[in-house]
Amino acid sequence: MKCNVGLGEQKARAIAGMGLIGIGAYYNVKPLAVLGIIPIITAALRWCPLNAAVGYNGCTDQQGANQIRKL
Repeated sequence: MKCNVGLGEQKARAIAGMGLIGIGAYYNVKPLAVLGIIPIITAALRWCPLNAAVGYNGCTDQQGANQIRKL
């Protein structure tokens, strides 16, 4: 998987994911809290399947763009 999530987008995804989990926990809405895991995972991997589907690449650094990430 090539990097397609930039550093700024990575930070925004992590914060949004934590926010969704926090709101879901506060209001006791478990599906919302579970939904918050998705942006955190995509931020950690710096790869998003939706970005890949539409052809968007926010990863500007050449080292990260060419690096293959393995799980």
